[in-house]
Amino acid sequence: MKKIKKFIFPILLILCLAAGTVWQSVMTQIEKSKYCAVGNYVDVGTYQAHYYSKGSGDMAFVFIAGSGTPCAYTDFYALQNMLSERGLTVTFDHAGSGWSSSTDSPRTIENLTNELSLLIDTVAANKLIVLICHSLGSLEAIRYAQMNPEKVNGIIFIDSGSPEFYSTDSKLLAKMMNRGTALLRTIGLNRLMGELGCFLPLYGENIRNKSLPENVTDIDKAMFYRFAGNADSINTINLINENATVVLEGPSLEDIPILVLSSEGGDDWNNVQTRLASWSENSEQVTIEASEHYLHWSNFNQVSDRIVSFVERISR
Repeated sequence: MKKIKKFIFPILLILCLAAGTVWQSVMTQIEKSKYCAVGNYVDVGTYQAHYYSKGSGDMAFVFIAGSGTPCAYTDFYALQNMLSERGLTVTFDHAGSGWSSSTDSPRTIENLTNELSLLIDTVAANKLIVLICHSLGSLEAIRYAQMNPEKVNGIIFIDSGSPEFYSTDSKLLAKMMNRGTALLRTIGLNRLMGELGCFLPLYGENIRNKSLPENVTDIDKAMFYRFAGNADSINTINLINENATVVLEGPSLEDIPILVLSSEGGDDWNNVQTRLASWSENSEQVTIEASEHYLHWSNFNQVSDRIVSFVERISR
């Protein structure tokens, strides 16, 4: 009897893990069919890029999500709706996230920027571009501006790192977070906690999902359950240092207007934000108090007010 008792817990654990894995797999397939793409697609050569556009005008606001963000449509939902009254707004999903297809193409900064260029040339041709990037998206934004300075009317950085920071930043923590999140997703624990109303503070889900309108909430949850810790994002993380070095070897942004919105992260992070602002001779850096990394959700009102002021200034 004692020998049997020794095996009860391991057996129950294995059964729970198996049940969670099956549940995750089945629900993912159901959600794929249930939540169809809300926008359109552009063939950017390396993958089919899903994008969602709203608004019109001579200026185009192009949003660049950070590494691992499950769905750009839901992540930038509030900001996109707000700015769609001032021009064309475009969100797009990186390869292997949201409604975009996956890719075998290396996630080098050259490939990322070429994909971004093809998207912009297709969806926002002949418009003045304002890039709005979060986190690691800063590398794509700066590189695009280096290659197309005549097209870029401004850049807004949302708690982004500078190229100097990313060129030496350790990949280990990012990899551990990505793989740990992938494990929680695969075994269904991420989904279970979410269905119980306890969203993990990963990719801003604990704030964003509760802030979205009801008709978008289920899409957001489905994307989070499906893509948190996805494989394509680890391929980007693996090239952080190399991609940042390429950007560092490029020219400065000269007098392209930039706005750096930062979370409170201590002296080291403040120094990173100062370095980021120094990339342009025409820059403004603002630290948002009591904020989190996804500060466009944790502090939406302050962020939106700052963005509106910046847009009005560069529109004159």
